[in-house]
Amino acid sequence: MVVAMSSIRHCCSSLWRRKAIIWTPHRSFVAAGKQGNKLQSSLSAWNSTRSFSATVNTFAKNFPERVSGTRREGMVDKMLHRTSFSLKSDLGVTVADGSDDAFVLVVLNYNVPKFVPVLWNQARLRICADGGANRIYDEIPALLPEEDADSVRERYKPDVIKGDLDSIRPAVRDFYLSLGTVVIDESEDQDTTDFEKCIAYIKDVDSNTAPRKVVVVGALGGRFDHVLAHINVLYKYPRLRITLLSDDSLLYLLPQGFSHEIRINCAVEGPHCGLIPFGTSSESTTTTGLRWNLNESGMAFGSLISTSNLLDDDVVTVVSDSPLIWTIAIRQSGEDICPT
Repeated sequence: MVVAMSSIRHCCSSLWRRKAIIWTPHRSFVAAGKQGNKLQSSLSAWNSTRSFSATVNTFAKNFPERVSGTRREGMVDKMLHRTSFSLKSDLGVTVADGSDDAFVLVVLNYNVPKFVPVLWNQARLRICADGGANRIYDEIPALLPEEDADSVRERYKPDVIKGDLDSIRPAVRDFYLSLGTVVIDESEDQDTTDFEKCIAYIKDVDSNTAPRKVVVVGALGGRFDHVLAHINVLYKYPRLRITLLSDDSLLYLLPQGFSHEIRINCAVEGPHCGLIPFGTSSESTTTTGLRWNLNESGMAFGSLISTSNLLDDDVVTVVSDSPLIWTIAIRQSGEDICPT
């Protein structure tokens, strides 16, 4: 079914400023000029089928776990960051204890990391940005070669596909529609990327959930302008807990105005790491826990930036007068485990 929508009002009185086409296997509705509960009721069929496990894997506990939020130390809020996962030979990741936290998985149109099946099974909501649906359709069966490809595709079904839909193959779109995936065509909006369209969807649908954690795969690698656009989204939505993740590294934003404590899972992360002042210089950054710490140091492109640094502890602290990108390598099998 295809439904044209204009100026749809969502809960919390947020307004969609662009026209969208919703492809949904459930039922049609006329949304123009009506309250957002129309959209919510339309999506209730697929949303109610989501399985919200009482214990969500600590792999999801935070990417990063800017936790359970922040705590004050003197006049500065401390923000905690933590990733929790372990290596496993077949998929690259296995998970430890449970957690009552949840995250949203967003798949962009680039290579799918080998641990996506683990992330997929623990995500609260799975969204493909346009051609990301092709990646799931084509590449997930290759990660699970012992299983029947068709059954794998049916099991790893996105909840939502959103974007301008210029990349998704029609056969892939129709396949997921037949399984109940909601497909949202925002081809009339050419001012935002498909990634941003997915973030807008998360903010609208998940507006009452805080903190909101988003794990993004397929954001690192490929065209450099795409990578920069993905990093730009972190700066546009600093209150969201967005982590960009690949087979080789992860990165996230350290927002300005906090004392950051990064708890390293040294079985998986490191040893190489970096602090990058994207878009704006830092006049003063101080760190602990690194081989080459910064002490009220200035950083800027064209001058000093902290790349190819090394962990010297399993806790890193960062205080800066500007937002910074924290990046850390994902350990490969056979590497040394923890700093000594």
